[in-house]
Amino acid sequence: MKTKSAGKTDVGLRRKNNEDRILVAPELDLFIVADGVGGHRAGEVASQMAITTMEDYWRRVKAGDPPAFFRDFDKSLPEMARHLLNSIHFANLAIFEAQKQPQYAGMGSTIAAVVLDKATIWAANVGDSRIYHYNPERLLQISQDHSLAEETKLKELFPNIDADSKFAKNALTRALGLAETVEAFIVPVKPAPGDVLLLCSDGLTNYIEESAIQLILSDNTTTLEEKVSILVDEANRGGGGDNISVVLVEIEKLGKWDKIKKKLGS
Repeated sequence: MKTKSAGKTDVGLRRKNNEDRILVAPELDLFIVADGVGGHRAGEVASQMAITTMEDYWRRVKAGDPPAFFRDFDKSLPEMARHLLNSIHFANLAIFEAQKQPQYAGMGSTIAAVVLDKATIWAANVGDSRIYHYNPERLLQISQDHSLAEETKLKELFPNIDADSKFAKNALTRALGLAETVEAFIVPVKPAPGDVLLLCSDGLTNYIEESAIQLILSDNTTTLEEKVSILVDEANRGGGGDNISVVLVEIEKLGKWDKIKKKLGS
């Protein structure tokens, strides 16, 4: 599966620090958005720790020396999917242990990550950073929000809390570093040539409608890098009340020679 990718992170209009971090690593078939939480610069420490830990993990995977599995993951999942979950758990444990230092107490991070595995893309997340699958027919969220708003809608909990309130949207029910273990949501995607995977922090989705995101991604006159910049600019135009991070991964269409080689291979 051939891809092209682009990413950008922006402080937004109202924050002093950027607590978001991204990783665009096509050589590892790995793409990540992390949104740190916690004051006094601890949020950016947590998100950077998540990125660094997962990048180091996947460099070992690519070198043929993967770390041991942290726990007994579902054996029905392919190895790459279990490694994705394992790398997230390593990142979680690193942040959890770092909180033993007083200056980092209470810090955490969301994570949204995709890994390419032959003809499949595995997408996993913790928190409210999202992953979308775009094709010419629709834009579909394939991640799962771990926020009070989503828990309220799905489980009908907290009947006195408005699920659309700012508090409910921003209150995370799951994040890296809050406990010694964490449950990540994971899903496989079988993309077609021309499809796009969008990874983003809530600084994008809170300030731009999904219909506008779909419209921007559908513009065939702009490059992937331009689409990333337009998405960030539109989120700032919509208020820019948070850090904004966007990563796009596009499945490249096969050229004539690629199609011939594919036919010969089959």
